[in-house]
Amino acid sequence: MNWTPEKAHDKLQEIYTDEVMQNEKRRVFQQVYRHLYEHLEDLAVKDAIKQDVEERMQLYKNFTFMPGDNLFQSMRYVFLLARGEKEQDRAVTQQHLHRIYRALFSAAGLKNPVIPDSFWETPLGVSCLVAEKGVEAIYPVLDEIEDI
Repeated sequence: MNWTPEKAHDKLQEIYTDEVMQNEKRRVFQQVYRHLYEHLEDLAVKDAIKQDVEERMQLYKNFTFMPGDNLFQSMRYVFLLARGEKEQDRAVTQQHLHRIYRALFSAAGLKNPVIPDSFWETPLGVSCLVAEKGVEAIYPVLDEIEDI
């Protein structure tokens, strides 16, 4: 198909329903939460997270909303860009991308995240690619979707 930015954003709006975005947030939350517990265990402070914090974290997972400036807000931001919302400030977009990459792909001792190729095939990865390089960068992905 001959994609235009408008057609591509329309297609992404069709694909990225609220349910898809919430499921992606839950998937990422589960990854980060598991990673946190592994590191607490590495530091011998596994019981550092108190019951009230665990209950609050369960609410965040269930409702995919966490107040304040955080990973969920960054995910929401890139999803909205992928769905066609206009970028207001390139520096803000870069901050959100940095937060996502750091939270998911920065290992201890490394300055730069190591992002696996499989990430770019996830809803969040596609949205990050749109935020980073523009919707034109995902035309091949949209062609694959159209062929299915």
